[in-house]
Parts: sequence; C-alpha cells; structure tokens
Amino acid sequence: MLRVRKTRSALPGRLRFILRRSLRTLGAFAVSMLCLSAVVNASMEATVRSQIEEAVMGAVMRSGLSSADGILALKAEARAGLERSYGLDDPSWLRVLRQTGSILRLDLGEARFARTEYPEHSREVRRIIMERLPHTLALFTLSTTISVFMGMALGTAMARKPGGRLDRASSMTAMVLYGAPPWWIGLFMILLLGYTFPVFKVGALHSPEVAPGWLPWALDYLAYLALPLVTLVVIKLFSFAFLTRAMVIVPLQEDYVFAARGRGLPEGRVVRRHGLRAAAPGLTTMAAQAFAQSIIGDILVEKIMMRPGLGVTLFTAISSNDTALFAGVLAIVTAIYCLSFLFLDIAYAWLDPRIAYGRE
Repeated sequence: MLRVRKTRSALPGRLRFILRRSLRTLGAFAVSMLCLSAVVNASMEATVRSQIEEAVMGAVMRSGLSSADGILALKAEARAGLERSYGLDDPSWLRVLRQTGSILRLDLGEARFARTEYPEHSREVRRIIMERLPHTLALFTLSTTISVFMGMALGTAMARKPGGRLDRASSMTAMVLYGAPPWWIGLFMILLLGYTFPVFKVGALHSPEVAPGWLPWALDYLAYLALPLVTLVVIKLFSFAFLTRAMVIVPLQEDYVFAARGRGLPEGRVVRRHGLRAAAPGLTTMAAQAFAQSIIGDILVEKIMMRPGLGVTLFTAISSNDTALFAGVLAIVTAIYCLSFLFLDIAYAWLDPRIAYGRE
C-alpha cells in the first residue's frame, strides 16, 4: 500500500530561517558591542584615573600635612574612595558588561561640546544622536533608493546594447566618478550648483526664520536636502549602473534568451524575465551593501555640506576626543549594518526559496 508523504507548510520553514538569521545577527551585534565596550571602558578608565590622581593631589594640598606617612595614608584613602564612587573597584569584566548596557541604552552621559538644537541645547549623548539620526537616514535612504533604481534602469539599457554609445559613455563616467574622492565631488558640486542656483542651500537643516506652516517648512527643508542628495546620487548612480550591466549582460547572452527573442517576445519582457530575474540576488546584495556602507562611507559628504547629522557628530567626537559620543554613533552605525545584512538574508530567501529550506 502506497503511503502519502505529507509536505510541510511553507510558513514554518521560512519562519525558522528568519529566526536563525535573526539570532545570528543578534549574536554578531552583541559581540561587536562587547568589543566596543572593552575599548571604551579602557579609554574612559584612563581618563577617570587621571582625574582621580588630580583630585587626590588637590586633597593632599588642602590638608596641609607634612609627614610622609600621613600624606601616603591620605592618598590611599582618597584614591580608594574615589575609585569606589566611579566603580573602578569592580572586576574589569563586570565594568565591560555594565558599559555594554550603557551603550545599548545610549546612556553615555554628556558630550563635551556637541549640543542639540535650539531651544533645548542639551549635551546628553542620547538626545544628540536621536535628534540627528533621522536626518542622516533620510539623506542616505533617499539617495541610495534613487541611485539603485536609476542605476538598474541605466545598467539594463547599457546591457541591451553592449559597446554602444550609452554603454561606453556611462562606463567611462562610472570609472571617473569611482576614482574621485567623495569629498572632492562634494566641493565641486557646491561650487557648481550651490553658488550658481539659489534654490540649493548648504550649511544647516533649515533656515533660522521660516514662514509658519508645514508647507514652507517642508520646502525649506528640501532646499537644504537637495544639494547633498544630488551629490550622493551622482556619486552612486553610475557605479550601480555599471554593476547592473555586468550582472545582466551575461544572462542576456544565453541560448534560451536568443530563443525567446526568436519566438518574437518583446525585448523589454525578455530583459525583465531573463536578465533582471537572473541578476536579482546580485542586485539585492548591491543595494543592501550600498545602504549599509553609505551610512559610514558617505558621511564625508555630510561633513562637507555642513549638514548636522551623524557625519558632523562623528567628526566632532573625533576632533574633541569625546569617547562617549563616538561610542554612541558607532553603536548606531553597527546596528544599521547588522540590520541591513539581516534584511539581505531574508530577501535572499524570498527570491530563492531553496535558501530558506537548505537544511530541510
């Protein structure tokens, strides 16, 4: 008697795959935060111990003691009390774990010089990062999304006629822009557009005096967003187009594609069904990596444009030796990296179900 084998539902398999990937991502993020906490704890501990020694010397000078034994006893007592107050008498592993919790909560105290906008002017690290993060994400998300879709359209057009005028011109432009530093392109765009067209504004998020109403505020915000956005799109567009061309041109040379053309299928349908579908995993990887890398790689443009976001915050933290602010920005960037690659894994499973059922 034949026995019918029951097939498993598609939903539990994908859920198990997503759960496994999420746990791996969480583990990678936890290890990264532990390493960051160890470095931050060592740096802060050195700073705190130097402050303790200064406070101990001040206590000795105020005491007026003259005997060596009395001075040594006072130093030991004052140093021990200050170390207990700062938690330096705890084991190093416990301090690292405590620092990890503080970084995850962005509870890192106050920055040295950076402040939030008027009228609050807070120096709390959490408030500074939470205020500037949306502006950075808006810039990089928009620029990456526009560049990916426009690059896919341009790259597909290049792949349809390899060696043509559009292909040669776009490939040359991609090589030139890829070799130029982003900060140089940013300065060039300021000179080309910022001083030529008044609609492009640089140096802030919005004007100090804006007419009341959401529409004037939105138009003013877009005026300051336009030049960094155009600059990042110019930097990324042709590179994405060149990569799309390289991924799409190979499937279009296969025999089944020539057979599809011979059957009279429209060229657009042939490119979409056979070229873009075969290159979908590679294009997805390109988009996810571009978004993750743009957060930290393109903050130079944000700094050049003097746009108050994570880029300016990171430069402020480095130049002022602000360990707490630097750790907060780095924690956010690491979290964005991990989430980007988690979404990439999930997108792979959606594009190719065999990936999600690799262990079934």
